[in-house]
Amino acid sequence: MNISANTTSTPSFTGAKIWLVSIFFIALTGCASTSVFTPYPSQVQSAKSALGNNAESESVLKNLESKKDTADAMLYMMESSRVAQLSEQFERSKNNANQVINAFEKQDLQATVRLSDVGAKSGSLLTNENAIPYSGAGYERIFIHHQQALNYWAQNDIEGASVEFRKVALEQRVLSERYEDEIAKAHSEAQQNNIDIASISQKFSGLDEIAGSVKSSFLSPYTYYTSAAFWEAIGEYNNALIDYKLALEIVPNSQSIQADIRRVSAQLGGSSSGETNSPKDNEGSIVILYEQGFIPERTEFALSIPNFYDGGIISVAFPFYANTESWSRPTPLSIRDDQFVDYGETFPLTDYGTLAVKNLKEQLPSLIVRQVLRGFAKHELQKQSADSGGALGLFVANIYSIISERADLRSWLTLPRSGQALRVNLPSGQRTLAFRTKSKSVELDVDIRKGKTNFIRIVNVNNRLITQVLPL
Repeated sequence: MNISANTTSTPSFTGAKIWLVSIFFIALTGCASTSVFTPYPSQVQSAKSALGNNAESESVLKNLESKKDTADAMLYMMESSRVAQLSEQFERSKNNANQVINAFEKQDLQATVRLSDVGAKSGSLLTNENAIPYSGAGYERIFIHHQQALNYWAQNDIEGASVEFRKVALEQRVLSERYEDEIAKAHSEAQQNNIDIASISQKFSGLDEIAGSVKSSFLSPYTYYTSAAFWEAIGEYNNALIDYKLALEIVPNSQSIQADIRRVSAQLGGSSSGETNSPKDNEGSIVILYEQGFIPERTEFALSIPNFYDGGIISVAFPFYANTESWSRPTPLSIRDDQFVDYGETFPLTDYGTLAVKNLKEQLPSLIVRQVLRGFAKHELQKQSADSGGALGLFVANIYSIISERADLRSWLTLPRSGQALRVNLPSGQRTLAFRTKSKSVELDVDIRKGKTNFIRIVNVNNRLITQVLPL
């Protein structure tokens, strides 16, 4: 009797052990390559604090670059490229950005999902969205070319900068086509699996107001304005006019951009009635490119969804941007010369926080499908665990389901909160200019050249104003 009882209990215990080992194998596999169990924002705090701090930047860069062969290499190289650039290591920044650009180009060559990604996406059904290699957001793709153009520009490689600025228009066409295709696929898959995208999307209605304030997540007037000012300064007036007009389409009430368009139109022989903000005969121009703060981080939002297969409830985690209604507005930078003459303040062009929210809203249909299917898969795992491992198997599966349900909080977090600009004209000669925010200021000696344009980039992070002069 005793022997028989012991023999009967052994398979159940063995089955539970098998499920236990299987589940933890999945967990360890995910942890080895991605942010499956460690939220990405907590991993990148050191990179954010290193911006403008050369004493910290080297160790941070080495850590980020050590991850260049991981599944999330694209993301780490984005961060490392910006840290290097703001430490004025432009060649290093350029090399890291090239890895990101090459990864995007590989994506474009894919007619279908790569076989190497199939395993990751299948594995993600039993872990979470973070098991899928990071593939970048539209606004991040645009900014990496913007950033790469600045790397070339800082090294006085005008041709290299020109190539990167030209790529932006091509990238936006690619992104627009891909977005329409992904939406269609998501709705088709949702219909096949009885997933009600519309009802789940209503849970994210708090993002509608801010997301609705922009046309698309990958249209950045800050990038358009930067490239337009660049084209104008090197005499490429047709390109300048195109990009100023594209910026104005997104920021239609900007009197500054309207003046820029009139000024460049006059250079091309067109009408220039109205303000053109043109320099006088003895003046030169300064274009200030101002990047302020950090882009907001995603947070996690838990949602209970009916399981249409058995009438139960599944719990899934989604990324979210919390308290968007109380986000502070981007703050400007003002300029004053050594004669205490005020020249105004920067005007807002791109709010990257808004683009990030818009990107999340654009991703929602496909994200909802994946998250719900993942919830179904974990629910099925729990049932199989109970069948194969009894109470212990069910307990382990339940615990694993809880700890593995994590929203995808990954995004490029060293990006600025906002991109702003200002064009001013000053008498030629050596000048000391003061750039001020409400809490800090920095002075810079500038040689104003008659009929020429100086470009000054200022990045406001970590209670510092980082200045870079871009040569032309």
